[in-house]
Amino acid sequence: MKQLVEKFSEQLRHAMEIGERAAVTFRGPAYSNVVIVGMGSSSVAANLIQCYVADKLSVPVVLCKGYSLPSFVGANTLVIAASFSGNTEEVIAVVRAALGADAAVGFLTAGGELLRIAEEHHVPHIRLDEEAAQPRALLAYAVVGLLYLLHHAELLDDTFKREVVQSINLLEEQAGSIKVQASALASAMQCKIPVLYASNTFESVALRLQQQLNTNAKQLAHVNVFPEMSHNEVQGWQHPAELFGQLAVLFIKTGYDNPRVKLRMELAKPILKKKVQDVLEIEAVGATFLEQAFYLIHLFDWVSVYMADLNKEDPESNEAIDYLKRELSKV
Repeated sequence: MKQLVEKFSEQLRHAMEIGERAAVTFRGPAYSNVVIVGMGSSSVAANLIQCYVADKLSVPVVLCKGYSLPSFVGANTLVIAASFSGNTEEVIAVVRAALGADAAVGFLTAGGELLRIAEEHHVPHIRLDEEAAQPRALLAYAVVGLLYLLHHAELLDDTFKREVVQSINLLEEQAGSIKVQASALASAMQCKIPVLYASNTFESVALRLQQQLNTNAKQLAHVNVFPEMSHNEVQGWQHPAELFGQLAVLFIKTGYDNPRVKLRMELAKPILKKKVQDVLEIEAVGATFLEQAFYLIHLFDWVSVYMADLNKEDPESNEAIDYLKRELSKV
């Protein structure tokens, strides 16, 4: 897993090469809405894309993280489905419903049933290179691939390409510093349940850290976002007080946080410091949204593998997930 994390900037570069050479043509561009379908790391990528394009697309982008297609989907909808394996059953169920609803559909996959459907129904798609049996280690391909599909659909201009290149340069320049910060964060959260707080704009990176801690370090973590957290969860820091010593709070800050969100975070910190010994914070680095997002994602991936070492866990094992998949396949 460490080798895959190490290659994150290379994956970004390779993902751009795949996106550039992809011969993808959509029937649009007259779409009234976009639905992005994905689970796991693909859903994190979709969440990130939704926030990134919020001020760039003139149509709404909706995420679908389940089996059911939204009822508004029709001929003027673009449905983009992402599954590295191509066999994610929730994604396949939604894709079949989208084809039945006569929606415009595009795929991002490395193979499996999704690729078979794409070839049978002549669905525009970007085929990823099958590099690893751990899709969660290949988030770079999901994010960049989704950006290219929106670009090929004539909904997104090519500004993102420059931002991805800048992100690659930043990650390579900051490689040593990122590992140092990640190691320190992992040590600070060792034997604790991390409670992760970010702005709603960067919920995806907090979810990424949670999922990577779950799957790589085999550790629970909790996520909430500002400003919503300050309307409810902040009041919940009363009970059970005897468990607060087992928690570590991490505030995730970026240059894209709303000024009022920044203020809410600062006001919440002293409240939490009265409850928890470890109240930590990390600040994103970078000049653009994608730079800051990729910086945090890469840093958090390192946190998860360092935490796996501390927990004496194999970051590549998936026993519980594999068990569920096996049992589901029997039904």
